[in-house]
Amino acid sequence: GERLRVILHNDTMMTHPMHLHGMWSEQETPDGEFQARRHTISVQPAQRVSFLVNADALGRWAWHCHLLYHMDAGMFREVVVA
Repeated sequence: GERLRVILHNDTMMTHPMHLHGMWSEQETPDGEFQARRHTISVQPAQRVSFLVNADALGRWAWHCHLLYHMDAGMFREVVVA
């Protein structure tokens, strides 16, 4: 599968624990060095985070904020790995 770098920038006043189903996220430091392997990446207000993902799990996967009212407000997407 393809290896992707995902960059998230939180421009809200709330923390967003972002969860990608089916694949591990390898969180990086601001310098691009490996920090930790995670299922959920917490993005603080005004924070920018980057992580690497090996898109090797074929299928349709959920990607969402773990706060239910944020999911209801639209922070829920489908990721397709083909």
